[in-house]
Amino acid sequence: MMVMVAAKVYFSNNVMIRHWLSAARAVTLLDHAGAIVPPDAALFELRAPSRVILVPDEIIFNIDRAYVPRPRQPNRRGVYDRDQGRCAYCGREILFQEATLDHVIPLSAGGVSTWENLVNCCAPCNQRKGGRTPEQARMKLQIRPFTPKVRLRPE
Repeated sequence: MMVMVAAKVYFSNNVMIRHWLSAARAVTLLDHAGAIVPPDAALFELRAPSRVILVPDEIIFNIDRAYVPRPRQPNRRGVYDRDQGRCAYCGREILFQEATLDHVIPLSAGGVSTWENLVNCCAPCNQRKGGRTPEQARMKLQIRPFTPKVRLRPE
């Protein structure tokens, strides 16, 4: 049996995102701090051998109190997927096993490990660039690093 679970996201444009969940998952979400059961929600019985649980057909999550998805931390697989398996400097398509992570602004120069500072790179380009910035190494970035968006799929 499926239960409608609505997550209301209160932004300036008042977006509402709905997800379908199983009745068992809905029961576990009822105890969540951000869960609100609307007063007009229809209830149905979920029977177990030892008890009967009333489950609403709709649960609203107030994002002010509920989980808000955040962009994941950058890692080798994520950067490889974001850059579509291409070297950021020469543009050559490379296998995941041969790919290396490169800091656009090197750690030695105060760079940090963020999505905007990490790119996918082949080993020859990474060795050529070394611990320098692309400008110092006279190399041009063909792929601009960016933070991937968190995707919420509305109905």
